[in-house]
Amino acid sequence: MGVTDLWSILNPVRRHVPLESLTGKTLAVDLSIWVCEAQMVKQMIGVVNKPHLRNLFFRISSLSLLGVKLVFVSEGEAPKIKADTMKKRNEQRYGPSTKAAPAKPGRSYFKSVLKECLLMLECLGIPWVQAAGEAEAMCAYLNAHGLVDGCITNDGDAFLYGAQTVYRNFTMNVKDPHVDCYEAPSIKAHVGLDREDMVGLAILLGCDYLPKGIPGVRKIQAIKLIESLNGETLLQR
Repeated sequence: MGVTDLWSILNPVRRHVPLESLTGKTLAVDLSIWVCEAQMVKQMIGVVNKPHLRNLFFRISSLSLLGVKLVFVSEGEAPKIKADTMKKRNEQRYGPSTKAAPAKPGRSYFKSVLKECLLMLECLGIPWVQAAGEAEAMCAYLNAHGLVDGCITNDGDAFLYGAQTVYRNFTMNVKDPHVDCYEAPSIKAHVGLDREDMVGLAILLGCDYLPKGIPGVRKIQAIKLIESLNGETLLQR
């Protein structure tokens, strides 16, 4: 999901922050990320009827008690150019579809799950918006325009869309409830990458829209190439 190796590249600026440090902030949440995380919790499989609703409710409750305001973003239709990536992602979530046993048509099932989550949000009085396309793009837009203080998403594409602060790896572990925080100014200052540079990395290393990237180019080579551009972007060159 997102740009290949981006999170390892950004690891030097990763900050482990307790959830209580989010008090007073307004955050945009990529709803699909939380839904997928709930479906992957082994302890819930076969035990909890609707893990996505349970996970959503308890996360909202915990953050609300901390004084965190949330705005959820529901994803729209993915661009056709991303079709192969979405097909592989659905197979990872629900397994490959077969004619003999068409158990859950991945995309339609996922949409029904999102619909249930949106209904819960409305019942709880929590605001949500429908993205025209990618949810992380809308989260980034809200953040870039100062409408929210940050984005909760595991998708690094948010930075390519202009996000300034991204929180990922959200956990409510009793001993250490926290998130990992990444900030665009810190990325520029300590890693030397701005938004356009990360777009260049997406082309070189691969992303949802160009899965294979440039054959033979690896992380270190890509960073050296970006650095050699001396202020120009990869697309300009």
